Amino acid sequence: MLTIEDHDFTIHKFLQLCEAISSNYATVTMTEYICNQLPDRFVLLRHDVDRMPERALETAKIEHELGIKATYYFRTIKSVFKPDIIHQIREMGHEIGYHYETLSEAKGDKKRAFDLFKSHLDNFRDVCDVKTICMHGKPLSKYDNRELWKRYDFRELGIVGEAYLSAGNDLNYFSDTGRTWGSGNNLRDYIPGKTKKVFANTTDDLIELIKSNQFNNFYILAHPERWSSSILGWGIYYSTDLAVNFGKKILMICGGKNLITQNMRKNSLSITIDVEDWYHIPSVCGSSFSVYKNVSEFFEKWNERYDYLSEPTKRTLDLLDEFEVTATFFIVADIAEHYPGLIESISDRGHEIACHGADHTCVLDTKTKKTLISVEDFEATTLKAKRLLERISGQEVVGYRAPNGAVTGWMLDSLEKIGFKYDSSVSVNSLYNKSDSSLRAVSSFPYYPASGSLEPTYEKRNFVEFPWAYYDMGIKIPTYGGPTLRFLGSHLIFKGLKQSLNRGHTIFYFHPIDISQEKFPPVGKRRPFYWTIKGKIVEERLRYVFNKLENTEKVTLRNQLGSYCDA
Repeated sequence: MLTIEDHDFTIHKFLQLCEAISSNYATVTMTEYICNQLPDRFVLLRHDVDRMPERALETAKIEHELGIKATYYFRTIKSVFKPDIIHQIREMGHEIGYHYETLSEAKGDKKRAFDLFKSHLDNFRDVCDVKTICMHGKPLSKYDNRELWKRYDFRELGIVGEAYLSAGNDLNYFSDTGRTWGSGNNLRDYIPGKTKKVFANTTDDLIELIKSNQFNNFYILAHPERWSSSILGWGIYYSTDLAVNFGKKILMICGGKNLITQNMRKNSLSITIDVEDWYHIPSVCGSSFSVYKNVSEFFEKWNERYDYLSEPTKRTLDLLDEFEVTATFFIVADIAEHYPGLIESISDRGHEIACHGADHTCVLDTKTKKTLISVEDFEATTLKAKRLLERISGQEVVGYRAPNGAVTGWMLDSLEKIGFKYDSSVSVNSLYNKSDSSLRAVSSFPYYPASGSLEPTYEKRNFVEFPWAYYDMGIKIPTYGGPTLRFLGSHLIFKGLKQSLNRGHTIFYFHPIDISQEKFPPVGKRRPFYWTIKGKIVEERLRYVFNKLENTEKVTLRNQLGSYCDA
């Protein structure tokens, strides 16, 4: 005869899960995670208390006895919001948060939803302190409660983070939604932009993963009401889950669109172009491995060189006109000297002018991580470049991109100091890291960088970082111009942009010289191999990507900046 111990999603199985966690990992609360108070290896354990708060008290006691701290999110409905139970769980050392659903309650009216949110939050804070919040999925509602924060800022209410929106996509996320640790029955229970790296169906599968010690972190959501202590309770909830899962499948089929496609159309894309000449490439001039020690030596040799930039820049401008795209052009300032009139031609077409450095000299050695220029020299040369671009284009230049993407935290502070509003240099990928930061908490959507750092902060500031797109397939592949566009092709680029658009606003870039049909001079055997692929073949790849993204809103970074700070 089967007993309760023989079934999954029982309190007995929950105890086994907690024992595995306690024996192998430290645990952190949501506030500790968001505030970056983290050990090297950790489990972030979350409980959404949708109903049956007595079950939450039972799981909290098990965790407390094993030295585990978790985060419990309570709804404000009368059957769940029980101050006595909340107090007891809080006294055990667990964090308490607000499981909000006000956009659904207000039937999509965001102002009313925000007023309800503030009122419910005040009621919560009469019982205990609340620093983090978590959306309630409410599968039968057509409203995603997270959409409230596209108009309002929860940080203004003393909230440091939201359990989905503030979670880094480096977390290995598992949810028991739908009575499985897989994601097939999840309508809204996902981290935006997260592509699963590891899989489990049963709790035994998850326990084995935890015991394997292969992973540095787990983010685990368990609904207390699902973990029954009796056969009767288990059977009732099992039947309920079957019915709910069937309903979700119907919604998925009848909806005709999945959430990823909806987000892709809803979020915007910035097309950016790095205007730099062939002599700006590090392997040609100005680096330890280049053919020429500096640009002057290059020009001594190639003073009668081809005009490499005028032709592909015109082709780029015509391509953007064809697809009705207004783009952001990051221009190396010394282009003005060698190509008179080129910057004006870009500005006259209505595109944003931004700065790509004075002469494409890297500030950071990307291998040793040593700074190659003083803060004072960086600020002086960059400010001079900014003013030159402003004088020529007639635009205020508020954006910057580091030459070769070699960027440091202190550079962002310097950029803000001399009048820039944003940077777009950070690339999160598994192939290389051209920064002085781990970028652990960075994804592909915009964020406020912490002072002196490239890592995100939840303190609003008047400076924004716009990272680049990537495709997460277990490893993170950069999906933008340069070698990636040449070698990996348009299909993978589109997949990465599609996935990045699901996370939020994202960036794509390429160079005019990517589509140049000029023949580059043979200046040595060290010329990068990827330059053998350029011209028409790359232009056709760009056309493929632009066609696939025709229904996605395209905005300049200057215009997108208005969503985050005063432009």
